[in-house]
Amino acid sequence: MLNAVFARPIGIFDNWFNKVVSYLTLGDYCHSEFVFSWTEEEAETFFQQIEGHDKLKNNYKRYLEDGMVHVCFYILWGDVLSYRLLKHQHNNPFYRVLDETSAASVPITLSPANEIKLGNFLLAQCGKPYDYAGALLYAIPLRRSSTEYPQYYCSELMVCALQQCRMLQNVNPSAVTPNKLYKLLTV
Repeated sequence: MLNAVFARPIGIFDNWFNKVVSYLTLGDYCHSEFVFSWTEEEAETFFQQIEGHDKLKNNYKRYLEDGMVHVCFYILWGDVLSYRLLKHQHNNPFYRVLDETSAASVPITLSPANEIKLGNFLLAQCGKPYDYAGALLYAIPLRRSSTEYPQYYCSELMVCALQQCRMLQNVNPSAVTPNKLYKLLTV
């Protein structure tokens, strides 16, 4: 199962920067990320179809909780695109599944093949840097619409990933904020 998760500027995202982001982008959200929630069997199926990422493949079982593993793909300001394993009961809030108070979750319905395709796309993008110019100038997209960029901000990445599965085809990823993406996915 795949969810688009939209964080509010509270909890781990509670800072002046994120509050300004949500205010300027006219909504409740300051950040977005993908969370895959798989059974152990579904995770095994996914990991068998990807190359590399041995650290993820070898460590996910430590994060099994109630028979499920949660893998989050994200990019934060000043960081590179990465993933983290989540638990509902983790000591560090960054590694916890966000709750309904601090985030909204929108289910994304994909075929198993498209879910693997989207996951592979995200893994292939890991390590790419944050798109500062794109995030600051989203209202005036300087880049043409593309399904892949050399750098990303959170919602831009998510639109590009969804376009790999033929979703949001007529949307310019470099013009989408977390709030706009939330609206696009919930209409």
